[in-house]
Amino acid sequence: MNDPTTSPPEFEEDLTEGLQLPAWERRHRFGFLNGLYLTVKEVLLTPDRFFHRMPSHMGVLQPLLFAILLGAVGTFIAWLYSLVSASLQMALLGDFSHGQSSFVSFMLFLFSPLLVTIGVFIQAGMTHATLMLLGGNRLGFEATFRVSAYSEATTIVLLLPICGSWVALIWSMVILIIGLYNIHETQPWKAVVAVLVPLLLCFM
Repeated sequence: MNDPTTSPPEFEEDLTEGLQLPAWERRHRFGFLNGLYLTVKEVLLTPDRFFHRMPSHMGVLQPLLFAILLGAVGTFIAWLYSLVSASLQMALLGDFSHGQSSFVSFMLFLFSPLLVTIGVFIQAGMTHATLMLLGGNRLGFEATFRVSAYSEATTIVLLLPICGSWVALIWSMVILIIGLYNIHETQPWKAVVAVLVPLLLCFM
């Protein structure tokens, strides 16, 4: 029998009911970069299968680390684009006002671990509260949190110039809806409302 002290629960591979941990949570097997790549790929391209087989009782630390890492990558990309934009403005128009936006982007990157952590918890909390009101929370808060955290995979889309942020936002909403629908096995309209209501509240 394996010693439980040498195999953390978040790295267990043999799960019941056909569930399977994301490659990110099996980094000891796939490696850091490959586990990250495979998880991002699955979330973006096959979110229904990814969330349907993802266990919901393995803790929030690993999904949170994934979200923090992808959030840092996203804010770093945004900072680079702001530097390029500011440089072009200064070189072509002599406009130095965009230097401030570059500084703001850098500060967002610097504090991205804290900001992403707060953001994911708030998003998951508001989404789960809406699901509870609709009676669509078959599983607990951790399931909703895991969906919210892994939906941060869409930040990689920020590599696209100009339209990257809008594509990432829309794609993230779609993945959230698919994820909630699959992991909670709720009705699709409840997942849609659970995602849109917090978003509308934030805009208001």
